[in-house]
Amino acid sequence: MNKGGEILVKAISAALREVAPGLESVLEAHLKATLNKGLEVAYENPKEFKDAVSRLFGEYSARLLEMVIISKLKGRLGTEREINSLEELVDQIRAIYGE
Repeated sequence: MNKGGEILVKAISAALREVAPGLESVLEAHLKATLNKGLEVAYENPKEFKDAVSRLFGEYSARLLEMVIISKLKGRLGTEREINSLEELVDQIRAIYGE
């Protein structure tokens, strides 16, 4: 996995632990069962990741998790640009790391 992907996966893990311990393993199992991938799918295909999270937890909870992930990384990226979605966050990470 590339550097940007690693950073995003770590942020997702931290966000899941913050929201509720144990959610990470539930989400990982769901992603592996439905997409045959783990958390790295968030970097590879943010929309597919969000859809899978929404199917598992519901649309509201999926959006809440998305906002927690964004808040975890936004300050670390050092960007003044407004980031409102996981897709925008991934685009910003790719731009920073040249991926």
